Amino acid sequence: MPTDLADLRLHVRIDEGEGPVIVLLHGINSNADDLRGLIDALGSGHRLIAPDLLGFGDSPKPLDIEYSTDEQAQVLDQTLADLGITNRFLLFGYSLGGDIALRYAATYPEKLRRLFLLSTPFYLPPEAYDRRGFGMEYAQALLFSWLWKVVGRQKDRDTPVYELAAGRLRTFAQDFMRTGDISQHWDIMARTLQNTISQATILQDLPKLTMPTVFALGVRDPIVRPDQTLALQRIKPDLEVRRIMGLTADHLLVRSTPERVAVEVLRDEIDSLNVGLRTGTGAPLVLLPDLQETWHSCEGVAEDLAADHDVAVLDLLGFGDSPAPLTSRYTPEDHAAAVLSTAERLFGGQRFQVVGVGFGADVALACAAVAPHAVSGVVAISPLLPDQSGADPSPALARLLASRDTLMANARDERMQRIGNERLEREVVPAVRSMDALVSTPIVGVLSRMATPMRFLLPGPSSEVPGWLAARAQSEPGLVRVDSTPGISHPEFSAELVAAAVRGVPLPPLTTNPDPRRPARRDPITAKLRGLNTRLLISGGFQALLGLPLLLWPAPIPVELVAAVMAVWIGITGVQTLVGAVGLKRRHQGWLMWGIVGAFEVLFALGLLAGSLFAIRLVAWIIMIGAGVRGVALLMVAIKASRTPGRRWVLVLDALLSLAIALALLIWPLLGARLLRYSIGGYLVASGLGSIAFAYANHRATNKRIQHYLAQTA
Repeated sequence: MPTDLADLRLHVRIDEGEGPVIVLLHGINSNADDLRGLIDALGSGHRLIAPDLLGFGDSPKPLDIEYSTDEQAQVLDQTLADLGITNRFLLFGYSLGGDIALRYAATYPEKLRRLFLLSTPFYLPPEAYDRRGFGMEYAQALLFSWLWKVVGRQKDRDTPVYELAAGRLRTFAQDFMRTGDISQHWDIMARTLQNTISQATILQDLPKLTMPTVFALGVRDPIVRPDQTLALQRIKPDLEVRRIMGLTADHLLVRSTPERVAVEVLRDEIDSLNVGLRTGTGAPLVLLPDLQETWHSCEGVAEDLAADHDVAVLDLLGFGDSPAPLTSRYTPEDHAAAVLSTAERLFGGQRFQVVGVGFGADVALACAAVAPHAVSGVVAISPLLPDQSGADPSPALARLLASRDTLMANARDERMQRIGNERLEREVVPAVRSMDALVSTPIVGVLSRMATPMRFLLPGPSSEVPGWLAARAQSEPGLVRVDSTPGISHPEFSAELVAAAVRGVPLPPLTTNPDPRRPARRDPITAKLRGLNTRLLISGGFQALLGLPLLLWPAPIPVELVAAVMAVWIGITGVQTLVGAVGLKRRHQGWLMWGIVGAFEVLFALGLLAGSLFAIRLVAWIIMIGAGVRGVALLMVAIKASRTPGRRWVLVLDALLSLAIALALLIWPLLGARLLRYSIGGYLVASGLGSIAFAYANHRATNKRIQHYLAQTA
């Protein structure tokens, strides 16, 4: 009788814990025990369900089905229905499990609240890539697609590889594949590689996803390269990509660093913020720093208030060591909910006072608006309070909005992700969304309905106090109190001023700025953009200065100088590897191999510095082989790709240049060295000038946007 998929159910190997459900899917040639370390790291507070996938472990292994993602998703859904899973759940998929999880999410989107893909292999058509870096990225996709076909055909062709796996190495193969029947398992593995991994439906499925989705991978993963994820964000712009760092951040993350993976999975399961400091005894009080700041900026004030308060200094949502989910909208209500849940845990339901600085002050006001029963009072120091009246053009608001637009454009721009910090999106999105939501909030109306005692501490003269706030303080002096600090741009750095405001007494007289080194407060979005542009200018200038001597220096560059530069680079890498190996040893993880690699790198660097002919020749051979492999790979892509995102002849020219460098290094080393030198110099100069041009374009775009917003409000 043919297999009826409707009758199949997966073997649920792990089902433990209580709370919101997380379903975890393992990779190929494995079973759910492979996720044991991750499940232990996730801890309590969730119901964790990990089945064996169809064809693996103790789940059914029919040989008359295709083992496609559709079949896997259907049987998974039937299994979860039998378990009584009716509420929306978080679905986690690792490697092969990620391809299945993605198909499940696209087929049953209403059943998921979040999707988390880890090291999920995908192979896209040429048109899905950007022309920058297309050649090598697509070459890798072709290589692995071919490799999976070769592995799958080993049994049908009765190759020596299969004979060894089924013969002399049978015990090893059975342990590696987690099976007792090599022949049956090879058939299932071959169909899975062909119909699920090689034909992954990521291009069709990503646009269908409606739930928040994370794609995480290790920076050392040889199968799923971090630079390929830019193509995924082009398909689904709101996809959040997370890169896991470290020596062991390879494809086997669930085995090598389960604790780190657990941190990423739980990052969006927000139940509390980071408590940077808890000090003192007395009335409960929460201190909130400004946007882009951490709890350290409030440390001095907290110590002063600890004499008569139980002070908790928090990092805001998205900043410092608090969770920073890109799936959050970062509205004042989102920030307030995170603060309130943290305070509930810290103070056991007692009412508490909230003191906030800058944007933290706006969050403090939101806490009182959302939960007046929990907040006994608010001290708002230098709140942002954007002017939304529209009566007059506001240059400050226009600059804030323009800077926001430019930053968001940068965070989503592929050139910026290649030029700038790969964590740019995580740095920018919380700040931009927070300010965007604040600007959109009718703050005057919200404050007019609040009945919680509020005290405002505003920098500058009293004439700069917003009219609506001054009127409210005059009409309700028992509820709203406003103090200005003429000549003091940062009242939050004066423990005396803050303590007086918290304790409800008149402010002491101050004749000097508590922190004269700091300029007047600038909105954090504009400051972030200026910092980004400064980094681009510095890095671009440095790259251009490195590249110009390679292009313009008339004499050949001495071999000793090249060897010294290579030695420094390899030596730094070796020391970093050794330090990482020591960290692994302290965590009782596999460290010996990395220790050997680091030691070899350091010794090799010393050999280069000492002028070792062997070391210099080895570097030359590595460069030559690398250039040759790159040239052949690019030529193969130019021949095999049905379409290319850029001009095909540019790809061919790049390939021929790489091959020319490799051949010249082999036949005529001086010519090869000169070609290599000009190629590296040209790349550095072009990359540096590109960074500088990007910073200038940001400046021009921001100014144009400012004029646009001013014209709208005029």
